[in-house]
Amino acid sequence: MNKNKKTAGSDIQVPSQSQKINYWTSLMPRIGFGLMLLGIILSACFAHDFKDTNLGLMVGFGFIIGGIQVLLLGSLFHALQPSFAKERQKLNAEQQPERV
Repeated sequence: MNKNKKTAGSDIQVPSQSQKINYWTSLMPRIGFGLMLLGIILSACFAHDFKDTNLGLMVGFGFIIGGIQVLLLGSLFHALQPSFAKERQKLNAEQQPERV
């Protein structure tokens, strides 16, 4: 019937610490860019009444500023990630992936 001889769960790979760090540090700039883009869209939608009492415009400006901050912090975290993660990443590239 079933010609698959592999045991269940044999292909599960456990991510290493460096892979986890790379995932989160590469995700932050993307989130920052998304927030900045949302702020630009909000600001463009509410720009017809350019006053400081225009809540939509001010929220849009806040998203732009916050997105820039998240983008910069994500880039800094990626550049300043711990050296052990970079060293382990080089070692893991040469070795076979860990299996459960």
